[in-house]
Amino acid sequence: MIDTITTEIAEGEERIRLEVEGGVAFLTLCRPDQLNGWSWESTRQLGLLADRIRFDPTVRVVLLRADGRAFCAGIDVTAPGGAITGRTPAERTRNYHEGIRWVHERFAVLARLPQPVVAAVQGYCLGFGFELALMADVRLAAEDAVFALPEARLGVAVDAGGDLRIAREAGAGWAKYLALTGRRIDARTAERLNLVQQVLPPDELE
Repeated sequence: MIDTITTEIAEGEERIRLEVEGGVAFLTLCRPDQLNGWSWESTRQLGLLADRIRFDPTVRVVLLRADGRAFCAGIDVTAPGGAITGRTPAERTRNYHEGIRWVHERFAVLARLPQPVVAAVQGYCLGFGFELALMADVRLAAEDAVFALPEARLGVAVDAGGDLRIAREAGAGWAKYLALTGRRIDARTAERLNLVQQVLPPDELE
């Protein structure tokens, strides 16, 4: 289900690209044809690249961004290895639980970097994408950005900690509202709720 052994990224399997230039580590979600859909492999690569950034003395700030018209449209249900395996329902439940715990640990590697992390968000920022953006210290959004936790509409839980981060930034009421309804909010609403610090025209985001 999840590759926790490999420490390399196979050619052609890149979900996140790391480039360091002028003191900035650019972490770029680079599957625009899939709207940068998230997968177990995306999580693995995020942890690997964040580990590489941590002790790089040339990196003073991290910019988390995405190629294409969407930041991240949530889980990529077509990604290889996406199914939760197990011989019984109990084993599948256990494996899913452990998988999500592992996701929290990998996300925490990014959130706890000593360098400040800035997220630049355009287009769809949904589900895991929204939760990923909430890991950043500062969030900038294009005027066309749309945020949501659509899990409730799919019958699954918000399980990567996004609801707790929204509660911290915007209050428990908004966290419950977004998590229970799956409702989308635009960039200006996200700014008003302190989920985004600045809203910019799309051509000025970069």
